[in-house]
Amino acid sequence: MNRLLIRYSLLSLCVLIHGCTSDYQFLKSVRVDNGCGRVTSPTWVGTSWYHTSVDVTGKHLSGLVLIKNMPDSSRRIVFTSEAGVTFFDFGFDQNGRFSVHSIIKKLDKKPIINTLEKDFALITGIPFKSGDVQAWSMGNEIYFGVQQKKETAYFITNKDCSSLRRLELGTKMKRKISVRIARNGYPLPDSLDINHYTFPLRIQLIRFEKE
Repeated sequence: MNRLLIRYSLLSLCVLIHGCTSDYQFLKSVRVDNGCGRVTSPTWVGTSWYHTSVDVTGKHLSGLVLIKNMPDSSRRIVFTSEAGVTFFDFGFDQNGRFSVHSIIKKLDKKPIINTLEKDFALITGIPFKSGDVQAWSMGNEIYFGVQQKKETAYFITNKDCSSLRRLELGTKMKRKISVRIARNGYPLPDSLDINHYTFPLRIQLIRFEKE
């Protein structure tokens, strides 16, 4: 009985310790060259078409996403099926304010919309357009972060700032979203792979040239 109690206590302690571990606990504040972050910071993605796959809460959608720069410096993100049915049509104005122009019923849920807003704000670089950018190092990477209420948006480069590796959004304790960028970077990334760690959502975008 005592052995079982000791084993249970040790297991509970391990769970407690693991649960309290921060994904960002090893970040160390660093000073970098002033031009370093600006060179690799994600800017507004250029107007592009993407083959897109979305898996959310057990549902799968595929089609085309158009990310479009508008003449007034606003941004539209439209996701349609191959047949032309619009799944959602979102917008960011010149100041980064978000709006929903249309969305299908199965996606019209506040947690989904809020999550999609954060995804597309992150990949279009909206958090990094203003605000105080700070720098940290962890391993062989530099994390450039902008605080947003209780969350921080990061763009992450290699040690010498020569390439943008990925984007992340997280709290002090947890990584919430990561965006992996394949091959060519901004403003025309070849592909974007968006993964969520607190919500069952994954979005994959592969850029193509539309005739």
